[in-house]
Amino acid sequence: MRILRMKKTIVLGIFLTIMLIAVYHRYGSSSLIEDVERDRSISSRFPESAEKNYHSITAVKHESTETKAAEVSHATHENLQHHEKIVTQPISIATEATAKTDKIVDHQIAIEPKLDNDQKSAIEIKPMQDNFVDRCLPTHGIHENRADIQVSDLVEKLSFRSEDTNHGQFRSLQPLPKSEKLTVFLVPHSHCDPGWIETYDYYYTRDVRRLLTNLYQFAMEHSDFKYIYAEVSFFSLWWKEQSDSVRQNMKQLAKERRFEFVQGGWVQNDEANTHYFAILNQMLDGHEWLKKNFPEAVPRIGWAIDPFGLSPFMAQINSMFGFGAMHIQRVHYSVKRHLAENKQIEFRWRQSWDSEGETDILTQMGPFTGYNSQSTCGPDPDICLHYHFAAFTNPKFSKDRNLVKTTASNVKERSMKILDQWRKKAALHSANAVFIETGFDFSYIFKESVAEVYNNYKPIMEYINNDPDLNTQVKWGTVSDYFDHIKGSNVKFPSLSGDFFTYSDRLDHYWSGYFTTRPFFKNLDRVLESSLRRTEVLFAFHRAKGSSEKLTSARNTLSLFQHHDAITGTAQRKVVNDYADKLTRAYNSCEEISTDAIQNIMGTSGFQSTRYRSGIKDMEKLRILDKPSQLLITSTLARKMTAVQVISVKAQHNFKVVRNDESSVPQQTEPSVQYGKFDSGSDHLVFWTDLPSVSINSLKMTESDQNQGEKANVELYNFNSKSLAMSLENRFNTVSHDSSCQDIVLGGEEVALSLDCKSGRVKKIKTDEREVSVVQDVLLYSDRGGAYLFLPGSTSQLLTDSTRPEIIVTKGPIRDKAVVTLKFLSSNMVLTYIVNHHVGIEGGFIELHTMVDLKNSGDLAIRFKTDIKSGDSIFTDLNGHSIQQHKFKSKLHTQGNFFPMPSTAFIQDSSTRLSILSSEPHGVASLDQGWIEIIIDRRTSQDDLRGLGEPINDNVPTPAGFRILVEARAERPPSTDLYLVEFPSLASYWTLQSLQHPAFIVSGSLSQQESLSSSVQLMKSLPCDEELVNFRYVQDQTCQLIRRKLGFTCAINTVNSCDYQDLKLSELFRENVQIQEHPFSPLHQASEAQAKEMKAMKFSSQYVTFDSQANY
Repeated sequence: MRILRMKKTIVLGIFLTIMLIAVYHRYGSSSLIEDVERDRSISSRFPESAEKNYHSITAVKHESTETKAAEVSHATHENLQHHEKIVTQPISIATEATAKTDKIVDHQIAIEPKLDNDQKSAIEIKPMQDNFVDRCLPTHGIHENRADIQVSDLVEKLSFRSEDTNHGQFRSLQPLPKSEKLTVFLVPHSHCDPGWIETYDYYYTRDVRRLLTNLYQFAMEHSDFKYIYAEVSFFSLWWKEQSDSVRQNMKQLAKERRFEFVQGGWVQNDEANTHYFAILNQMLDGHEWLKKNFPEAVPRIGWAIDPFGLSPFMAQINSMFGFGAMHIQRVHYSVKRHLAENKQIEFRWRQSWDSEGETDILTQMGPFTGYNSQSTCGPDPDICLHYHFAAFTNPKFSKDRNLVKTTASNVKERSMKILDQWRKKAALHSANAVFIETGFDFSYIFKESVAEVYNNYKPIMEYINNDPDLNTQVKWGTVSDYFDHIKGSNVKFPSLSGDFFTYSDRLDHYWSGYFTTRPFFKNLDRVLESSLRRTEVLFAFHRAKGSSEKLTSARNTLSLFQHHDAITGTAQRKVVNDYADKLTRAYNSCEEISTDAIQNIMGTSGFQSTRYRSGIKDMEKLRILDKPSQLLITSTLARKMTAVQVISVKAQHNFKVVRNDESSVPQQTEPSVQYGKFDSGSDHLVFWTDLPSVSINSLKMTESDQNQGEKANVELYNFNSKSLAMSLENRFNTVSHDSSCQDIVLGGEEVALSLDCKSGRVKKIKTDEREVSVVQDVLLYSDRGGAYLFLPGSTSQLLTDSTRPEIIVTKGPIRDKAVVTLKFLSSNMVLTYIVNHHVGIEGGFIELHTMVDLKNSGDLAIRFKTDIKSGDSIFTDLNGHSIQQHKFKSKLHTQGNFFPMPSTAFIQDSSTRLSILSSEPHGVASLDQGWIEIIIDRRTSQDDLRGLGEPINDNVPTPAGFRILVEARAERPPSTDLYLVEFPSLASYWTLQSLQHPAFIVSGSLSQQESLSSSVQLMKSLPCDEELVNFRYVQDQTCQLIRRKLGFTCAINTVNSCDYQDLKLSELFRENVQIQEHPFSPLHQASEAQAKEMKAMKFSSQYVTFDSQANY
């Protein structure tokens, strides 16, 4: 037997040697063995087995591949027994072109079964996309990031007891032993909301101006006093009013580290609804202001004490901005108690996709409920109340509380009592140090307040510091002082991975309402965000100095609205109106700057946007064009985009869109139905455009002959309006259907949507690879919550029309559309479904636009019940960047199973993923297998006792935009992990980008534009797995280029052509440029080092300096 095995081994060795020699002579490679080993490592990252599975064999393409490939392995033969299956395998081949440079070109080979004349199995090999395997990221278990603490594990095992609510459960906590030295840092601070009960401007005038002056003056008079501040938006107003001598004194305080900026953003942003573009914008706004005005105050510490739930993306942002640590506060009471009991409130926060710990940042979580002195001094709030000295001068606080000041006669008693609290708090920390915030919201508006804190604590500090037996040192400090101290200890802090949503401060009070509260303004925020991004990119190439102040103001406005009581919808009505006015003015400024930049680059004038907003609470509308026009269509995405464009033209006019050379563009004319309303005075002209990356493209709208152009066919369902039918029949081929109608089908082979003709609800979504059955419900939750809290009743009400909904369907060569108008109770809802016939680079998707006019109290939701076997999981995005898995927990109330959806949510099984991509943030949940539901709007009849003092009943008609994507996915290998790290597909990224950043169209008189270029490309395409986040003007000829490397899944292949080729950044631009690596924060020095390869899920920052003024 041994001899037989040896013979087999020898034969196998000879065979492999012959194969290697053959390949060597074929391809001239001297490193095939290394390449094979490399392929093994690549293929080991791929999911195994399933339809269109990525198999783990290594094949070599040579002249006789078709006859030999079936012999590559027995495993391959088994997988090919069923001819409909495809095996895809990574392979490295050194071609003649690459052999000279010793570079390996990665290829992917698709091996398809093919029947020859004898009906025997053969293999056809097709080239696939280069580098897909190298760049995609596999699904893997959450524990592969090797963090010591997984928040998902805590959620699984915690009982979420209501008795965990009050931090008074630690009253019996044993204090830190006297034998262990304790260091206490007293940190004066004032939390200032840039808008909440009062407006941003009123808060500054009434409160912030005084408190900043009081703190400054006290620090100048007391050399041992220190304090911190966070919001640059307020500080910039105060700074503008100060004399040169005050400014110099402040700079000296910063140099002496007696004053510290924490975070240093324009605001302390919300972390649930915000998008990474706006978060970066508000951080850059704050740091740029500091760079120009107060460069001595470089923030070193992240600070998030009031956002209602916390995202790990902020940990990544803080690392990017050079922070060494961060402090957070609002975390679910049960999670907080568990971490505190295990002395884990200091940890290194790690991103879920990071297996190396590169993103870790030291984080401290406040162990108790609040961030004021009453909550932070220790576990007993009744004792801490009497040390809340900053509030002693406030009559509302001090009334009937018998507050006692520190005197010579009571200093011992008061010192020992507070020291006991400090040592009990220290027992929850890993290092023998604590910091105590001495302040609260808008502290120190009275000058006496600062003196009260200082004069009452000073004798306590002296008493404790002078008694060596107490083994404690107390001193004024900043947050940096605290973190520097604990970093100097020998404590090894654990790593932690996960997010802290959904937040609850007590009982069943989950703060999931604000994920959707006031959605009109969440939508307006994203409209401004898109407009600002486009304006930034165009301005970077135009660089017109006269408009830079307007651009800065628009940036600051978007940044202001990222505040955790702004985009959340949790401010009082008058404050919301003030925000809306600021947002609208910023939007108008961006449209003006964008239009000016386009005109100057193209060398023309007289253009205006084809869209407009007429008021602060009005939805965007299309401007009606009534004469031949020149159209300039701008895309600022750094990749080629094929997309549908829509303009509004005067009815009874026959217009067509053509290129400058008069060649035709695919198009159709359809009735003008916007937000469910038919406009008899206009039509929509719909056409396809192929837009190069970052480009301005010229088309013409001209008059056509009566019979030219494609007019859509119109179908009416459940219509009683004869006048509407007659109006449509006069202009379009119109058919009315009675009650015996059949399902409405929109789309074609690539993607099709089936709607019930009686209810207008979705029944089926079909692509060329998958079919998903759907039951669509519209429901209303009763809600006893308010702006912050979602507190639904035990049941929800399914909404049905008292009469059948009116449905207008249009079908043409470009797209099919169905407009469904629902009327329930006293509210209205319009659902507009669109399916394009031509699948662009994004792939096929269903577009859904909603318009809601909610008059009834409750939370209005759309629920899709599918046949996808998703178990109890839903995946949502964190700030538009990474993906977090959530599992339904029956031990939590319904509201505890809703999560923020800034832009993406999906459910999936082994073969299918259904993604819903949104243009604005919402609350989302999966309450049963195959379900995904989104809260569209909410209206409350009461306040939720979290300080706002108002119900949310100022609803206005509100738009929202979604894209639904159904994708085939390969089955992932079995995992012992309950939780997974997942990634979107490339198609999902591209679809979301074009939803959030559509092309911008301006129109002008056709007679004056005879010499316009057909297209001006400002920047070449980035690799398709990179995103141009922003190209932000800095000063003179310098702009900041910010890119993001997309982390996309291996389990969903992107079939469209895609260029992964990296290129030199200087080659992106048509002008001569100098490029320098630069930290994200302008407060840090530029690096002379060469750029490192950007890894998936990472951002990069470079400063680009143009050699001369813009000249196009």
